[in-house]
Amino acid sequence: MRPKRGAGLVCAAVSGLALAAAGIAGAGGTARAGVSPLSSVHGGIISTIEGGAGGPGPATSVAVSPCGVHWADGWLYIADGTVVRRVSTATGALTTVAGDNAAGPADDSGAAASSAISGACGTAVDGAGNLVIADGPEVLVVPAKTGTFYGRHMTAGHLYTVAGSAAASRDGGPDGDGGPAAKATLSSATDVSFDRAGNLLIADSGQQEACREVCVPPVGSLVRVVAAKTGTFYGQRMTAGDIYTVAGMQSVGSASDGGPATGSWLGPQIGSVRPDAAGNLVLADGGEADDYAVLAPSVQVVAAATGTFYGISMTAGHIYLVAGNGKAGSGGDGGPATAASLETAASAVPDGSGNLVIGDDGQVRVVAAKTGTFYDQRMTAGDIYAIAGTGQAGYSGDGGPASRARVAAGAVTLDADGNVLVAVGSRVRAVAAKTGTYYGVKMTAGDIYTVAGNGTAFSGNGGPPLRAELDYPSGVSVDPAGDIVFTAVSDASNATVDLIAARSGTLFGRRLTAGRVYVIGGNGIAGFRGENGPARDAEFCVSGPAGVAFDGSGNLVVANACSNQVQLIAVRSGRFYGRDMTAGDVYAIAGDGERGYSGDGGPALNATFDEPSSVAVDRHGNVLITDGAGEGRFVRVIAATTGTFYNRKMTAGHIYTVAGDGKSSFAGDDGDGGPALKAAVIPQAVGTDAAGNLIITDANEHVRLVAARTGTMYGQKMTVGHIYSIAGSGEYGSSGSGGPAGKASFEFLGGVTTDRHGNVVFTDWSAGRVWVLAVSTGTFYGQAMISGHVYVVAGGGGALGDGGSATHALLSFAFAVAVSPTGSLLVTDGNDNRLRAISP
Repeated sequence: MRPKRGAGLVCAAVSGLALAAAGIAGAGGTARAGVSPLSSVHGGIISTIEGGAGGPGPATSVAVSPCGVHWADGWLYIADGTVVRRVSTATGALTTVAGDNAAGPADDSGAAASSAISGACGTAVDGAGNLVIADGPEVLVVPAKTGTFYGRHMTAGHLYTVAGSAAASRDGGPDGDGGPAAKATLSSATDVSFDRAGNLLIADSGQQEACREVCVPPVGSLVRVVAAKTGTFYGQRMTAGDIYTVAGMQSVGSASDGGPATGSWLGPQIGSVRPDAAGNLVLADGGEADDYAVLAPSVQVVAAATGTFYGISMTAGHIYLVAGNGKAGSGGDGGPATAASLETAASAVPDGSGNLVIGDDGQVRVVAAKTGTFYDQRMTAGDIYAIAGTGQAGYSGDGGPASRARVAAGAVTLDADGNVLVAVGSRVRAVAAKTGTYYGVKMTAGDIYTVAGNGTAFSGNGGPPLRAELDYPSGVSVDPAGDIVFTAVSDASNATVDLIAARSGTLFGRRLTAGRVYVIGGNGIAGFRGENGPARDAEFCVSGPAGVAFDGSGNLVVANACSNQVQLIAVRSGRFYGRDMTAGDVYAIAGDGERGYSGDGGPALNATFDEPSSVAVDRHGNVLITDGAGEGRFVRVIAATTGTFYNRKMTAGHIYTVAGDGKSSFAGDDGDGGPALKAAVIPQAVGTDAAGNLIITDANEHVRLVAARTGTMYGQKMTVGHIYSIAGSGEYGSSGSGGPAGKASFEFLGGVTTDRHGNVVFTDWSAGRVWVLAVSTGTFYGQAMISGHVYVVAGGGGALGDGGSATHALLSFAFAVAVSPTGSLLVTDGNDNRLRAISP
């Protein structure tokens, strides 16, 4: 049993933010297994104040980023990486069946709906009605009823591992063939299904390491089988409960067309594995192109028996190409499938007529198993046809003909009525097979409809924060009243700007209730449209760890990487930054929309930016910006008033570079100790300390400072306008907590701020940690600290850890950090899809 979280913990962590009045205190569920009881907690206490699995409710009101869909027994199952939901075919009502929208290892034998899962995409339902989930290194089962399944006693609604182990070590890929499935290692299970004999089929995708100094050969994907009973399957003698490879090999080799399946090299990414009506295995192979192999996306079949299938003579146990010509693309519709090019081949499933339905990025395509009329088209056996999508990825056409809609097709499945369900970006859409009402939506045959997902990275608008759902929160900021603003970022960096209200009243042009969460800006589409109009109808994309900030007037400043602008959402109607604004509308305050680097010394609106990523506002009201996505990287300032700032004379409304020479470097001389304008910087986020110095987190694994005055600071003699490293050895790693700041190592730094004691607080998002550089000796966040030393104050644990010590908790991609008026640290926990609070 997990210990329940104390009822006052969230309130204690964020007192003064009016969240307790909203019923948030103690409403966040239970702490993870392994969390220390409060009586033994040392350091700050961590709590979730925003985010969770969302729902229950209408499927179209929930934020989803589906990577897998499956239909069984009247339910549409949607796998979203960290959560698996199901939607009623009849009503469209959505409930969560596994996962709590947090990354992390699954809690074997714990309750499925409160367990972390980290890579769930493929799902299937077995003959007993149990839900089976492909979750990276493991295959999990949620039993429909209590009993013995897969050789284990199971409790209904709990979660169990039946193949693979997240804790098992491996060298070079999967192993364990011929032995018990539960003791084997999987490289990355991406899909599961069952054959007619009840055997569990697993698409075990390989691994592709990014090329750094040298390229590492990829590990090929495998198709593996867990035998349901002892017998001969796919040409192999198998023992019940053991695991076997039936297609693919780990080492780099050649793809085979017509040869033994176990001697054919499959690309590192198998999107799906499904049996067809004849028992053959249909594989969607995403392909690979690197220094080791060139393999275009394809659909292949492993023959279960000798015969003719898809117009090809096949031998049992051999593998055959049935779609794809070896070139990536989307051509060839209306001709032979083997002469057509595929874009992604994300998934391939047989329909009720034996045709293969393929999710292929901008289209849903069909390979006809026989000549006839399908999906209102005349088809010839072996040829390929598009049934949805124009070939251009995107989202359009709901309620109209599927062939005219823009889709971004990924996983596909079919329901009992023959409707084709497609995972597309932040939605699940249905291509209606016939006219009727499905998933609570009236449909016309041949048209396309959204059946799940609200199209944004956020759900729960107007409700309690702990009932809301986030997708990759990145930036966070707090105003003096305790209002919390954050960005929820989904595919392609499309963002909503959301706010937890600390007080009731009218802000940003809408009536807010204390303790509730609201969308203030963004329609969920990445882009640049909507300027000078309502912010909620505008398009934003945020790519940095601190893409949003309050200014001194309470307006929201946003770094919009898509529009290459810095924009503002007006808190109230009035005149700001030299122009009249209307409450709730969005305006550019810097950038002309063109991409580049120009305009220094002139009006900010005439400048060009190269994907600005992070913003902050200093005590003078100046807006600080990290700019540059290519080789040139800078920190720039929009002056709020005329004066001298950061050793430069500035004119109100004009823009200036204060750090960076436009040369980014991960090695060599980065200019430390010299003028900041001559230094190479790769800024991730920017802020200021109590003395007005500019603090920069740098991708070179340093925290750096641009001195606002000449003097001794952080134990170093500094010259005004020069740049210095104040934390980090420059070595990649995550070590040195409790020691001198200059000897610590970091992985990839994120957001930065200073707390009310003047300490510098920053995140290492890659390592999942929050660090503090102590500026004075004392006790902070429950730890005794020495001036000039650095300390981990949150992260590094193995479980979510709500209600326990922050240093024992799991933070998965801690992007940004802010400080509440009461001194709590607020951290965006990206992969866990939460906003977390650490008590002071």
